[in-house]
Amino acid sequence: MEDKSTLGKFIQTKRKELGLSQKELAKALYVTESAVSKWERGISYPDITMISGICEVLHISEHELCTASEDRQQREADLMVKSYKRFVRGYTIITGLCYLGAIIPSFIYNVAHGGIGWFMVLVTSLMLTFSFINVPVLVKKNRALWTLGSATVSLMLLYAAGCVYSHGDWFVMAVLGTLLGEAIVFLPFVLRSEQLEKYVRNSKGLVCMAADSVLTFACVVYGTLKYGDVVDLRDGMLATVACVALVWAVFLIIRYLKANGFFKCALCFVASVVWVAAMTVLSNAWNGMKLSEIVSVKGADNSRYDVIVCLCLAGVAAVFGIAGVVFKFARKKPQDR
Repeated sequence: MEDKSTLGKFIQTKRKELGLSQKELAKALYVTESAVSKWERGISYPDITMISGICEVLHISEHELCTASEDRQQREADLMVKSYKRFVRGYTIITGLCYLGAIIPSFIYNVAHGGIGWFMVLVTSLMLTFSFINVPVLVKKNRALWTLGSATVSLMLLYAAGCVYSHGDWFVMAVLGTLLGEAIVFLPFVLRSEQLEKYVRNSKGLVCMAADSVLTFACVVYGTLKYGDVVDLRDGMLATVACVALVWAVFLIIRYLKANGFFKCALCFVASVVWVAAMTVLSNAWNGMKLSEIVSVKGADNSRYDVIVCLCLAGVAAVFGIAGVVFKFARKKPQDR
């Protein structure tokens, strides 16, 4: 704490700025007027138990009192906080009035014409708007998670209102497709939040891949059964399994193989070669092509684009494999020296 005279002058200055007399200050602090006079004349220090009370009455911080000087940075920070709070309050009031300005006339119009279907579409649309422009401002912690969660819920309600209003049957398909898209784009970031990271830890990739796979199969199963038949479901499932298998193979190579990046790329291209070859053989056999035509280099129509694709992929894999070998030996040489 500063010396008595400096501290006393500071207390006196702040008291006069507030227009308080020594008597009024003493009354607010439950001390005698002579005690305040002794502080300001530098005769004695205030009791340590009175620091918080003095700071509250004089509208200063404890740091300012102890240093007998104004903490301008802290005051600017406090002013910015107050300004932000005023902005949030005004922003919320203005947007709230805009929402009411859109909802009330719409409600009156829909009730007058004997229905509220279109009104519910408007309300859920405004809920989605609220999720994007108001939730990030109102929420203090985990803004991204709250925004994503509220937007997802609002979007599902909008789907439901739109489906009811249009007498459609596309609600479940729309929900599954939206959840799949959000899982692919946002789930890796959601799993890195403090609330979830302690549970998944190093398994975030597996969780994301599992969620994406489950939602993909759900979309295929529901979509083919809803808009097709059992034969379509069989074909759709086989195609989905084939595509998901390649994605899983690439993921496992990149995530868990302990090798340099060149070797990983080479193996990913090798997996692609195997996948293209296997899919070509299976699809041709499925379509009733003869075995001699399947294994023929030219094929039934004198062209085998799958062979060209496999050769190109194999060539790229070889280039990456050679680069991996060179990189590995290049790193070993300095260590041997």
